[in-house]
Amino acid sequence: MKLPRSFLVIVLSVALVLIFFKSVYAQSANQSDNGGSDPQEIVNPSDVTGPDPQEGVTNNDNTTGGTNVEIDRTAFDKSFESAPVEQAVEQFEELQAVEIGERFGTSFFGEIASTSDIAQTLKNLCQQTGQNAALLYVASLKDKLNLILILPSGAQQSPSSNSKCLNSASDNIQPIRKDILEAKHSTVQKVAQEFRSKITNYRNEKNNYLVASQKLYQWIVTPFEPALQANKINTLIFSMDSGLRSIPIAALHDGKQFIIEKYGVALIPSFSLTDTRYAPIAKSEVLAMGVSESTEDQVPLPFAGVEVNTLTSKIWPGQAQALLNKASTIENLKSVSSKQRFGIIHLATHGQFNPGELTKSYIQLWNEKIRLNQLRTLSQELKWSANPKVEMLVLSACTTALGNNEAELGFAGLAVQAGVKTALGSLWYVSDEGSLALMTKFYNDLKTTSLRSLALRQAQLGMLKGEVRIQNGNLRLSENNLVPLPPELDVAENINLSHPYFWSAFTVIGNWN
Repeated sequence: MKLPRSFLVIVLSVALVLIFFKSVYAQSANQSDNGGSDPQEIVNPSDVTGPDPQEGVTNNDNTTGGTNVEIDRTAFDKSFESAPVEQAVEQFEELQAVEIGERFGTSFFGEIASTSDIAQTLKNLCQQTGQNAALLYVASLKDKLNLILILPSGAQQSPSSNSKCLNSASDNIQPIRKDILEAKHSTVQKVAQEFRSKITNYRNEKNNYLVASQKLYQWIVTPFEPALQANKINTLIFSMDSGLRSIPIAALHDGKQFIIEKYGVALIPSFSLTDTRYAPIAKSEVLAMGVSESTEDQVPLPFAGVEVNTLTSKIWPGQAQALLNKASTIENLKSVSSKQRFGIIHLATHGQFNPGELTKSYIQLWNEKIRLNQLRTLSQELKWSANPKVEMLVLSACTTALGNNEAELGFAGLAVQAGVKTALGSLWYVSDEGSLALMTKFYNDLKTTSLRSLALRQAQLGMLKGEVRIQNGNLRLSENNLVPLPPELDVAENINLSHPYFWSAFTVIGNWN
């Protein structure tokens, strides 16, 4: 079932204050008058052969973002809290679309996936991939956390089958909703900030991040553990509220284990803004661009060259092309893209998601920056969203202004803005060695598994357990898989990469399959 767009009018009239709603509704009315298809549609992702759910129209002046919408959060919280679970999911989905649209200056129209649509899509994807995923909405209200878990269609309260992907639609349960009364908005924000601060200050804090990490796990994940275990869920997809999108989810800890020791994890802006269609990504052609030398006053990334060369010549040989340093330009990107379609765009270079105008956020190439407000236009010119669509955009050395909502929206909305199925980036700049280790292991496993969140999880587990490390001048991916490091890099003989500082920043955004 698809939810009619008229629902937008209902929700926003109750929960959102529109300063200039003409920019949102006049365009919608004009399109319905035209009688043609709506290019600004949020579509139901359960239609796996349907149109791109990440379509939108960008305002003419998109340097600052903004669709002239002001969100009355007090009104939204009141409406969301009192709404039945189905409507609450619809409202949260709509809120994410409005916030992403406001940040990028893009208006989204169309239909929103219902909870039954979502559950059926999760079931279908499990049957295709073997990854049994559940979707968890995390809404941070003033006086509590409100959580909604959607399980795959056919899920049940207790295990009764050996099959990972349950098939009995008649046993389907409704979304599970939980209130965490002790987790007031101000309290959650304080704990989230403490978590981010301590995990990124690992040299001084060491394991002091665990108190905050365990508290967040207790609030967000623990309430659903019985249902997750009963339904053999192995992947958790998070749609997070403001102020929580830059939490390093992979480092949440239950007191005994990190979450990645139990589940694969990914972040989505909303289900309706995510292209969930599965394609075996290991068959994709790769374009790897990197900047290892100092350019435009940026700190050099000496390991970026090793990263690009290892990916293109050793892991993805015959399916990859490299553009390094002076060759890493927008002109060359356009040139090679006009001759060949690439399923993966890998950028081993600086990227920053900052608050304020979109021009302040960028991806650094050799001689210029791709500003965030230019990314959609570039994507459209290069036809990244045309079939065959770009499956994944990877930024291996990016950083986000942690805890800032505008910067978080830039990071969380990256796949939508770029017109790709998946984005993979880091919340903070890890280290040259750490990025090289994770990315090399990630692509090595991606080539085998062809599943994005699973390959990232395996790479993170490899680092956590000390299997992936710098040893005797080599990057060790496993006991029998070594990548020699050039002597001129003068790397330390041995580097332990097990602390979550090195691996938890990396996040799958969008399609997790």
